[in-house]
Amino acid sequence: MKVLITSATSGLGATVAEALGKKHDVVLTDLPSRKRTARGFQSHELGHDASTDHLVRGLGAIVHVGYGGHEMEAIPLLDYLTRCTYNLLTACLNTGVKRFVYLHTLRVFDSYEPHLSVTERWKPLPTTEPAILASHLGEYVCREFAREHHQLEVVSLRLGYPLVTGTRAAATRTKAPAALASADLALALNAAVAAALPRRWNPVHIQSPVPNARFLMSNGESVLGYPKKAA
Repeated sequence: MKVLITSATSGLGATVAEALGKKHDVVLTDLPSRKRTARGFQSHELGHDASTDHLVRGLGAIVHVGYGGHEMEAIPLLDYLTRCTYNLLTACLNTGVKRFVYLHTLRVFDSYEPHLSVTERWKPLPTTEPAILASHLGEYVCREFAREHHQLEVVSLRLGYPLVTGTRAAATRTKAPAALASADLALALNAAVAAALPRRWNPVHIQSPVPNARFLMSNGESVLGYPKKAA
């Protein structure tokens, strides 16, 4: 499958490209101000015009990096994760791309008391920290598009933290209750771009199944078959 990855020059973008590149034909894109880092990289503003349609035409899926992508000032970051997310989704409608994966964060639930086991049914409580708020608003745009347009299938992967290089054993060693191993992220990403989805809008919690895990992953199990597979 041909998969577009946004914010490809960021650390998380590079991790996503590595995770998906073993099974899929990845296309990398980022804003023109970012330095090209790999063959096949395409600079793009993600504007509301025909060039964005051209960028996404023929893709099997798009992985759009929300939280964990670029560090920007508040206003440009809010603009990027709202307006540019809207533009990408519109381009999907224009060109027939059906699968859109948005990378969000489980930090939108930090305001809940630590002893509570939070599921996908709980209401996000984002702080005003720009990175968290912008990512949350980007997810909101994704949700509304998926609910309004039947031809779109959207998965929001709300990722655990910290992201740890390695397997579940590495995540366990951190003793962090919401840790996510890069091997588990790879499992979730590959499932998110290819799995048959039961609904158009699919918010999914993804963390490694460490002892005393902070978040429950009922949608991860039912929608993506995660975390049943080993990592």
